[in-house]
Amino acid sequence: MIKYVSRIFINNLLNQVDIVKLIIDKIKLKKKGKNFFGICPFHIEKNPSFVVNSERQLYHCFGCGAHGNIIDFIINYENLSFLESIKLLSNIFNIPIEDNNKSFLFRKRIKDNIYYQLMFNLSFFYKNYLFKSLGKTALKYLLNRGFNLYIIKYFSIGFSPLYWANKRFRNTKNIEILHKKLKILKLNKHNHNYYDIFYNRIIFPIKNIHGFIVGFGGRVFDNKEPKYLNSSENNIFYKSNELYGLFEIKKENNILKKIIVVEGYIDVISLFQFNIKYAVAILGTVITSVHIKKLFNITNNIIYCFDGDQAGIEAQWNSLKKSLPFLVKGKQIFFMILPKGEDPDSLIRKEGKNLFEKRINNTLSFSHFFFKTLFLKNLFSSCEEKTNFIYKALSFIKLIPDNFFQINLIQKLGEKIGILNFLDIYNFLYNQKETIINNSFKKTTVRRLLSLLIQNPKLIKLVPKFKYFKNSNINGLFFFIKFVNFYKNKHITTAEILKQYKGTKLNKIIKMLITWDHMIPDHQIKTFFIYLINKLKINILENRQDYLISLDRKQGLSNEKKKELWSLNKILIKKKNNLKI
Repeated sequence: MIKYVSRIFINNLLNQVDIVKLIIDKIKLKKKGKNFFGICPFHIEKNPSFVVNSERQLYHCFGCGAHGNIIDFIINYENLSFLESIKLLSNIFNIPIEDNNKSFLFRKRIKDNIYYQLMFNLSFFYKNYLFKSLGKTALKYLLNRGFNLYIIKYFSIGFSPLYWANKRFRNTKNIEILHKKLKILKLNKHNHNYYDIFYNRIIFPIKNIHGFIVGFGGRVFDNKEPKYLNSSENNIFYKSNELYGLFEIKKENNILKKIIVVEGYIDVISLFQFNIKYAVAILGTVITSVHIKKLFNITNNIIYCFDGDQAGIEAQWNSLKKSLPFLVKGKQIFFMILPKGEDPDSLIRKEGKNLFEKRINNTLSFSHFFFKTLFLKNLFSSCEEKTNFIYKALSFIKLIPDNFFQINLIQKLGEKIGILNFLDIYNFLYNQKETIINNSFKKTTVRRLLSLLIQNPKLIKLVPKFKYFKNSNINGLFFFIKFVNFYKNKHITTAEILKQYKGTKLNKIIKMLITWDHMIPDHQIKTFFIYLINKLKINILENRQDYLISLDRKQGLSNEKKKELWSLNKILIKKKNNLKI
């Protein structure tokens, strides 16, 4: 996507837009000092832990860890792609995106509108055909399955007859788009007629979160295979991004306390008809990280409810593994195991809403399902097998970001394997490694300077040229000087710096430096920064002094270097005496 929008434009956009102005239109913010506080839009909370900083043009939630600049906020809040978020921001703040005097995004928007318009027209055509003579059998099938006319129309269910394309679309351009771009039509090489890949199937329109039709699902109403067929991925449809029913449940519910994830369209529609209006379906694929992120953006609780067979249990386990990195504080997943041979559609019709909701309220917790399934999959009878099992269990647990949840799971693992002090053993072994890592990232002078620079980019003007740094072995000094030289004559913001290092190996470190609290009042930051600069100068001179002393011991010094060492001693005494905050 980045090839269509230059980094220069992104930097200009970050400079011109106001993150507070955008966010305050979406959530209530209260100003305290230089920061704005509010209830986080990315997780459910009572006390405000969401902070927006107008100077740095960043937001951070101390509850769920959500963090970033204005582009990150739009991506997560609106569930948009990177390019879509740029487009939205350019529209809101009236900043045109130019590409050879023509707006690429404007042309792309028109192009997308043609796609969406064609999909809407096609859905309208399918919907009408369900109630014509050729759709009579399909409609009868739906009614016999127990769907009423209201629910059929609500989900815009339709029917596709054979060889309608040439009659319906005389505009060859539209046929070409449906054929080559949207991949709904195929060409019969024998009679040169276009035919619908969904012909003679019941049609289920698939809408994205904004309500635009991006694809279709087709189901046979006889015994032909395959039973279900989805749109091929195309310019506006990616199966790994979309969830059937997501638009409908958001439309029906302002607040979603929980969402059930099922396997098929029929399951979603049946549950909806029984007034369980919080179910979505994956589209013939396994659940993806994009799906889970979308769901956790609008609810704190996901319930996985797949068919009551072995494949369903495997799908539950795969969903658990995919969900691990998203289990931050307050986010939970549950597992609803159905009787053998049942699916949500068949079961709710047998039991009714009340009994089905009792099953929802008695789902298995993450820990229950995790250990139950883990022990079924891994039996051990020797020390070697038991050790491998422990490593495997820990490899899953360590992916969970919530530290307290990790601790409880490790403790439970110890009880399950019969090692009652397992948590103490784990802490002893793994905390040693953590201590080494933490100690290696102490708050050194260079890192404090970097942190203050990133948080307050205007301070870069106070950084002087350093002497003797080329022979220095001070950790991080070369990066600091390279960083200063790169940004020295540029007007930069914290948000731009964060964007520059996004996706690099240094991204984690830069984020850490941004959040460092130096415990300094704002009016003293400049003074403290100058103090650290002077301290760094002393460190560099001391480093040079140590080098000359070492060289003298090894091979002796020339008269020139002896004079330098003598001069360094005098300079250091003077600088140390003058070093004050």
